[in-house]
Amino acid sequence: MKTLLAAICLLTLLAVAYLSASVLILRPPRANVGVWLTLASVFIAVGAFTLAALYVESLSAPLRYAVLTGGAVVTAVGAWMVRSTLTSAHFEGYQLVLGSMLVVQGALTLAAFVKPRAAQLTPLNP
Repeated sequence: MKTLLAAICLLTLLAVAYLSASVLILRPPRANVGVWLTLASVFIAVGAFTLAALYVESLSAPLRYAVLTGGAVVTAVGAWMVRSTLTSAHFEGYQLVLGSMLVVQGALTLAAFVKPRAAQLTPLNP
């Protein structure tokens, strides 16, 4: 699962870099550059932080919670992007693809860093 998470983080980082460059170079009329650059900064920070956390030998509790929070944030923003694309009169394919990638990245982050609770087994007394 960690390999898959690392791959989707790298793909998301590449997609955000590509889209940021295209927004800055092409200056589309409907683009809100300030909002996009803020979201891109969050996506890059969360992706880089998740990649770094994947390769830490012993992950401390605060670091694990920070990664989990980042995973929840990108999941929520990705779901919002998908929903807004599907309900809008103007369809944005890149927004749909990036939003879907963020949902997958967030879900994999949550699955990879949530510690499973130890089964609470009680010994059977005959």
